[in-house]
Amino acid sequence: MKIKNEIQQAITEMGFVNLTPIQEQTIPLLLMGKDVIGNSQTGTGKTAAFGIPLLEMIDFNSNDIQALIITPTRELSVQIKRELSNIAKYIVGCRIVNVYGGEIITRQFYELKKKPQIIIGTPGRIIDHLKRKTISFDKLKYLVLDEADEMLKMGFVEDIETIFETTPPQRQTLMFSATMPKRIVDLARKYLINPEVVRSVGDELTNEDISQYYYKVKKENKTEAIYRLLNIYRPTLALIFCNTKVMVDKLTEELIERKINCDKIHGDLPQTTRLDVLNKFHNGVIEVLVATDVAARGLDIKHVEAVFNYDVPEKAEYYIHRIGRTGRIGNVGYSFTLVSKGEARKVAEIEKLANVKIKKRSIPTYEKVIDVKASKFIDEIKAIVSSQDLEQEYLVLNQLMSENLKEDEIIAALLKKLNALETNHRITTDINEDFNSFDSSMKNKENQIRFHINIGKDMNLTVSDLLDFVKSHIRITPNEIQEIAILSNFSFFTVDKKYGPSILANCKDKKLKGKRVSIQISKKGKRR
Repeated sequence: MKIKNEIQQAITEMGFVNLTPIQEQTIPLLLMGKDVIGNSQTGTGKTAAFGIPLLEMIDFNSNDIQALIITPTRELSVQIKRELSNIAKYIVGCRIVNVYGGEIITRQFYELKKKPQIIIGTPGRIIDHLKRKTISFDKLKYLVLDEADEMLKMGFVEDIETIFETTPPQRQTLMFSATMPKRIVDLARKYLINPEVVRSVGDELTNEDISQYYYKVKKENKTEAIYRLLNIYRPTLALIFCNTKVMVDKLTEELIERKINCDKIHGDLPQTTRLDVLNKFHNGVIEVLVATDVAARGLDIKHVEAVFNYDVPEKAEYYIHRIGRTGRIGNVGYSFTLVSKGEARKVAEIEKLANVKIKKRSIPTYEKVIDVKASKFIDEIKAIVSSQDLEQEYLVLNQLMSENLKEDEIIAALLKKLNALETNHRITTDINEDFNSFDSSMKNKENQIRFHINIGKDMNLTVSDLLDFVKSHIRITPNEIQEIAILSNFSFFTVDKKYGPSILANCKDKKLKGKRVSIQISKKGKRR
């Protein structure tokens, strides 16, 4: 494969040695001018797969926009720009601009005046710029649609079609999608010309460098379980996934109380905050990041050693996306899934889809955690003694000893002050649970009731939004809200009949996505 010397120099400095399977298949096809559908997960090297050929083919002496990369989230847009900029480090005249919501649009006006050849952005803001005529795709040659299935889930398909219609029909198009639902296939048939299909699905799951475990534990003990596992495995960087924004907030607060160096990202946080948190995590300032699936979509953090599923993912496909962020090529990774009674049946679904066996393990005992923490503390003290100047500390020690205190008394008191061994720990009992693999609470359709609400994709409603809304108004767990369907103008969900009166009484006329909710029992969904 022949590419520019400038690109070769940059990717060599970035540590590229061998191409990943998706890169090996995709790059030659794009260089040949083919349209491509990439069926691939997070972590397979997608950005370089389309970035290298794009940077090879674009005319950087031109001031025209020649390439458009559409992403579902701002974070992914920023991340792709960062990686493309690194690959284009030595290319003279290369100009790349991000356009996404949550940022003052006048700032983007200023960047667009620099005449970029590459635009990377989210659908809504791209359409906004098209309407304002601050961008034009009349001369566009290359269009990349990344995380297409996520855009479908987020209700962006109509926006994508609007954008496609503003581009020349003879452009070259690449579509990446981890899954291939019918709507995505229809989109490809409509806008791609004789596309080649390349697949690299499931590489992360078959990667022997990822050790996958699950633990049976009560919902109320999950934070304790996370705390114990973090202390036993001590990952350099760890990602913890929750299904809802409410749970992300709660878990982050609980971990910070336990002195875990962590922070959070989800869709309700300001864009500047999210990007700042991601940069700190990327650089190791934050060691643990708690996130929702949507906020973390497409993250490419090189040295994530462990992924924790605080909640079992709502869909088996999400599990693939989540654990794909650890065990990257050449690195060892761990995946830990916490399973409460209402979630047990999902483990079998994940194993079937991913064609993998997730091993059952027991949460370490409190005593084991104490032993590990003590050992770590001793190692740290020995390292300080052997490598650091302790002159000032000796002055304090001599002062304490002049008060007729013994050395062992001083050391013991300092340890107590540091609380190094967690002597006031909240939960010291065994927190492992034993229950059947499948929860019977939702099996009997006779005991279910289906609800219709008047909000859907047109209001950018997501599964997490709906779960958060119902949970915030009645006492119910996310796993008891089933069969969620989000359509264009309305949505459906199913719960046990015992929750029916509470939902009707407490969710009606409340606001969701800025609109007053009308909720009623679905006629077709009534269980007889």
